[in-house]
Amino acid sequence: MKSLEFNGNGTEYFKIWIINILLTIITLGIYYPWAKVRSRRYFFGNTELDNANFEYHATGKQLFFSFLIAMALFVVYIILSSISPILSVVLVVILMLAAPWIIWRSIKFNLRMISYRNVRFGFNGNVGGAYSTFLAYPVGMMVAFGIVIAIVMGVIGQVMGMTSIAGLIMGLMLLFAYPAFFAMINKISSNYLTNGSHFGQGQFVADLEFKPFFMIALKGMGLGLLLAFVAMIVIGLLAYLTIGLDQITSLGEQMQGMEQGVQPSALFFLLIFAVYALFILVGIYVLAYFKARHRTYLFGKTTLDNSINFESTLRTNTLFGIMITNLLMMVFTFGLAYPWAAVRVYRYLTESIDVEATEGFDGYMSKVGNEGAIGDELADAFDIDVGGIAF
Repeated sequence: MKSLEFNGNGTEYFKIWIINILLTIITLGIYYPWAKVRSRRYFFGNTELDNANFEYHATGKQLFFSFLIAMALFVVYIILSSISPILSVVLVVILMLAAPWIIWRSIKFNLRMISYRNVRFGFNGNVGGAYSTFLAYPVGMMVAFGIVIAIVMGVIGQVMGMTSIAGLIMGLMLLFAYPAFFAMINKISSNYLTNGSHFGQGQFVADLEFKPFFMIALKGMGLGLLLAFVAMIVIGLLAYLTIGLDQITSLGEQMQGMEQGVQPSALFFLLIFAVYALFILVGIYVLAYFKARHRTYLFGKTTLDNSINFESTLRTNTLFGIMITNLLMMVFTFGLAYPWAAVRVYRYLTESIDVEATEGFDGYMSKVGNEGAIGDELADAFDIDVGGIAF
């Protein structure tokens, strides 16, 4: 197993980032496509595997076309909103219907812009799969869940006439329905993106199942509820030990008084801040858990031509620590620490990927060929950043 390496650092990226910001402001946003290209070239160009770097080949000119279209659509939406709210809604619906096609074009474009040892990545998934993955399945499952819940609630309400039991059953259904929904969407989208990707003539293959995704979603939701419950207990104990029961009762009265225009005390705002802070921590930890477990399963199931195997060493606690410290850095530096935060996250996400070539990297690269020229499709390709710069 060989790990990917990232050789960049926050100081180098800060120089690129600050120049990108200044030029984008000076040009009233026109420089943004070139800024995106410079950032991606820096990150990919400093990503290394087996003593060879990745490359990003897109140019600002190629992205500028899609940038103009996005700006034009935004202006049209603003105009339509001022003229007729109905027309603005129609435009939003049209864009939602076009979104799978745009995402499909974006995936094809962005993968073809990445190469390793002069061999390009690519995507051969079809547009029909994009509409099934990003529109038909999500909407269809939401409607199906809604219909099932409505039918069950109606039957329970008519037959048993017990609203409390009906509410309990609905709650239990939702407790499993939400993880099942997100697990199925995750499984379908991961299957489409992974099995549709290729490296030169080599095809990525992932044999994905629903159960692991469901267990990750279910455990993640349970972990979130448990941590939230613990957080509330901690807040309650701290409040009781520091201010006493009488003050807690007073804070409760102040909360009710806010509806009547009563000005709450500073202690009230401090307690509210503590509640929000702890719940943000819980949310970030659950997000790190989802990210780590999902990547561990997905990479473990993915192969390239049955010759290249992958493994993720991403860990929840480590990722959580990086995310929290990055958040604090951003807050205390008013956003100026963004380059260092971006590098820290990218470095960990990248270097937590292990790659194993059963016949050696040189042996595999000697038999895999490039797919060919980029082609005319770049001229009308949309660029929507659906996956960010991290692997």
